[in-house]
Amino acid sequence: MRQSTFKKYGTLVLLACGAGFIFQLPYIRETFYIPIQNAMGLTNAEMGSLNGWYAIVATPAYFMGGIVADKFSPKIMLTFSFVSTGLLGLWFSMFPGYNASRVIFALMGFTTVMTYWSSVIKAVRMLGDSDEQGRLFGLQEGLRGFLNAGLVFVMAAVYARFADNVVGAAWAIRLCAVLLLIIGVLCWFVIDNTNVKEQTESLKDVCVGMFKCLKIPRVWLLVGIVFTAYSVYGLMSYINTYLGTMYGMSETAAANLGGIRYLLQGVGGVVGGFLADKIHSRLKVICGSAAVLALSWAAFILIPVEAGAYMLVLVNFFIGVILVYAIRSQYFADIDDAGIDVNVTGRVSGILSTFGYLPDVFMFSLAGSWIDSYAGKAGYNRVFIYAAAMGALCMLISGVLIGIVKKDKKTVSE
Repeated sequence: MRQSTFKKYGTLVLLACGAGFIFQLPYIRETFYIPIQNAMGLTNAEMGSLNGWYAIVATPAYFMGGIVADKFSPKIMLTFSFVSTGLLGLWFSMFPGYNASRVIFALMGFTTVMTYWSSVIKAVRMLGDSDEQGRLFGLQEGLRGFLNAGLVFVMAAVYARFADNVVGAAWAIRLCAVLLLIIGVLCWFVIDNTNVKEQTESLKDVCVGMFKCLKIPRVWLLVGIVFTAYSVYGLMSYINTYLGTMYGMSETAAANLGGIRYLLQGVGGVVGGFLADKIHSRLKVICGSAAVLALSWAAFILIPVEAGAYMLVLVNFFIGVILVYAIRSQYFADIDDAGIDVNVTGRVSGILSTFGYLPDVFMFSLAGSWIDSYAGKAGYNRVFIYAAAMGALCMLISGVLIGIVKKDKKTVSE
C-alpha cells in the first residue's frame, strides 16, 4: 500500500512538472520577446504570427485530442508529447529563421494539445478512485503553479548569466527543452497502462462515441462551467494593467505580481482539491468559489481610484486569484461528479476544452475595445462587470448540475 501511494503521488508530481513546463515553449515569446526578435530579425507582426500558427493547429486539436486520448494509452501519448516538444524546443533554440519557426510553432500546436492535453487529464483521473479526484486534480494544479514559478525563476537566472541576451535566451530555452526530454523518458517508465478497455475500440467507434458525448446534456453544463470560469481566469491579466494605469504600480512591481500569482495558483489548487474531497463534491467547491469570485470582481467597481485604496485592490486581487485557481483545479475533476464514465474521459475533456476555451477567440478583443473606447475607470468597469457576470453564471450552472446529480443519486437509492 505504501509503495502504491508513493507511485501514485510520484506520478502526479511528474505530470505536474510536465504540465508546468510544456507550455513554456509555445509561449516563450512572452518571456524572451526582444532577444528572439533580435536573433531572427523579425518584425512585431511576424512575432505575433508565430503564436498565430500555434493557435491555428491547437484550436481544432483540442477536439481531436479527445479522440486520441481514448484510443491510445496516456503513457504513449505523454511520452511522445514531452519528447517531441523538447526536440522542437532545441530546434527553436537555434533561432532557425521565420519560416522554420512557423513550422515549429505549428507542430507544437499538435504536440502540446492534440497528443497531450486530454491525455494528461485522463492520466490524472486514472491515478485514483472517485473519492480522490478532487485532491488529485487540485494537487496537480497547485504543484503546476509552484513548479512553473520555479522554472521561470531558473530560466531567468540562466538568461542573466550571459552578457549576450540572444545567447542567454537560447540557453534558457534549451534548459526547458532538456527538462521536457527527461520528463518524457520518465513518463515511459513511470506511467502504467491501466484501464485499457477503451483501447480495444476501433477508431470509428471512438469517433462515433465522441459525437454521442455531444448529445449528453450534462456535458454541456460542464462546458458552461469551463467557459465561464476560463473567462474570469483570462480577464485576471487586466488587473496588472489596471493597477499600473489607475494606481501607478511600477513595472517591477507588476513583474513581481506575476510571480506571486504563480504561488497563489499553488495555494488555490491545493486548497480547492482537498476541500472538494473533504466535502465529497467538486461541484460544490466550484459553485461556492464562483459565488465569492463574482462578489470579488464586483468589488473592483466599488473600490475608489485613490492612493489609499491601492492595497485594497491588491488584496481583492489575491483573493480572486486563489478562488479562480480553486475552480480551475476542479473543472476537469468534476467530470467524475457528473457521473461520466472514465473510459470516455478523453472525449469529454476534449469537448470541454474545445468549447470551454472559446473566450480566447473574442474576449480579449472585446475587453481591449472597452478600455480603448471608455476613458479611465469606465472602460475597466465594463471588464469587471463582465467578469462578475461570468462568475455568477458559473455559480448558477454548477448549481444546476449539483441538483441533477443529487436527483440521480436519490433515484438510484430508491
